Amino acid sequence: MIQVNPLSDTNFFAEVTGADLKRDDDEQFAAIKAAHLKHGVIVIRGQSMTPDDQIRFSRRFGPLAIHVLEDQLLEGHPEILLVSNKTEDGRYVGLPDAGRFWHTDQSYEEKPALGSLLFAIEVPADGSGDTWFCDMTSAYDALTDDMKTRLDGLRGKHIYNHSHENFSLNGEQQDRLPGYDHPLVRTHPETGRKALYLGGKLLKFIVGMDETESVMLLNDLYGHCQDDRFIYKHKWRQGDLVFWDNRCTMHYAQPYDDKRYTRHMHRTTVQGDRPA
Repeated sequence: MIQVNPLSDTNFFAEVTGADLKRDDDEQFAAIKAAHLKHGVIVIRGQSMTPDDQIRFSRRFGPLAIHVLEDQLLEGHPEILLVSNKTEDGRYVGLPDAGRFWHTDQSYEEKPALGSLLFAIEVPADGSGDTWFCDMTSAYDALTDDMKTRLDGLRGKHIYNHSHENFSLNGEQQDRLPGYDHPLVRTHPETGRKALYLGGKLLKFIVGMDETESVMLLNDLYGHCQDDRFIYKHKWRQGDLVFWDNRCTMHYAQPYDDKRYTRHMHRTTVQGDRPA
């Protein structure tokens, strides 16, 4: 029997137990979807999925996005992005340093990610490598009325053009990613609630605003969002599937000792709609 246990006082982030995602069960799916919309981020404990299991379950939420980094996709299963510090023949099999800044997934796309599902196959034995999550709905609600009015109608330009520690996008990949502008405040298409929509280093500037003013406003917003009252810090267990709603959250992968420990995960990403 599925149980949903909120893990924070603000109802942000919840633990789901009793689920078996290898089972194609409508009642189970409905309960998980409801928990995801209610809490923003959920961790479904104790899973032992194959790549096909994860893809099948993820597709129930919508079409799956294929990440631009083809070399970091699971062979035979391009729907799965490898988040891993494992190596083969002297090269990383996946992204060893994915998400080491506050961001929301694929905000540089015309239709950014609805949600991301990250399955922990191996985690560091010392308990490091947490992922922090930010409740962008509560962060918006806590803004002053003057700030809400100031943000109304403003849009930010999101572009994926930064280098990772161990590799960079090639020219053809960059050409496929011209970037898009999205509102700084978006309305969730399913809950109707407003949330801040930011992107860390992916969000380059506020459209039509002086550069200095843009930097100052974004710094103010990031400083506001990073208050402890909006943050939940997830400590991974093997078999966790964490499913976060990119439309109303940000996340930040914390470093770990990747010379001593292995952190190997499979990510599927559900495509969303254009923010409004």
